[in-house]
Amino acid sequence: MRTRATSRLVVSCALTGCVALALAPASVSAQPAACDAWEIEYALSASLRLSDTPLGQGDGIYAIGPGRVVLRFEDHDGQPSGRAQMVAYDMRERFVITSKTLLWTTQVTTDTKTRGTPDTCGVAAEGQLTGNVLGWSGPVRGYRTDGTLTCDGSLCGKFGAPPPGQSDLHIGPGPVQFRPFVFAKDMKTFTMQETLVATTDMPKQKAHLVLAGREARRSCAPAKACH
Repeated sequence: MRTRATSRLVVSCALTGCVALALAPASVSAQPAACDAWEIEYALSASLRLSDTPLGQGDGIYAIGPGRVVLRFEDHDGQPSGRAQMVAYDMRERFVITSKTLLWTTQVTTDTKTRGTPDTCGVAAEGQLTGNVLGWSGPVRGYRTDGTLTCDGSLCGKFGAPPPGQSDLHIGPGPVQFRPFVFAKDMKTFTMQETLVATTDMPKQKAHLVLAGREARRSCAPAKACH
């Protein structure tokens, strides 16, 4: 009896309202809301070129990182474009300088972290993305480096070299103007050419930064009102 009843139900359904249900448009699934903005985090690798070091013994190019930068872009037709903001920047610097001369052998270990300081609206720098080039309209705010230097050798404490042993290092905070970020067409990677980020008397040196970024995370972000 159950089999006959089920058969009658199937036939009835096929001849009546079930057909209407099958032909109804599939509009019950929610459509994703349009993005007000895009927030993209890039993993950073970098190099630091040092110049004007004591007796030129520390001059050279040193790999640093890892680091990250988080950029917020306006949305245009589902793609990041237009106005851009840097909402986070940090970079780890750990490298060793070994200098040898006829009279001195010295090793200096740098272990620091550099970051930008966002303002009350959570923005460390602002710019404009035109095509695949993000030009910065102003400097990175509150750019600062904090950590330690460890000096071991004959040159420590002389000619602008760090003192013997471990000492604190604090540079900034202050504004630093970044060069433009040049992106690939898909916005997945970018590079920044060398830019001067610090000039110090102890340690005596100039530091020039080169960046390369690769996308690590992308999310749709709501509109952010701040004045």
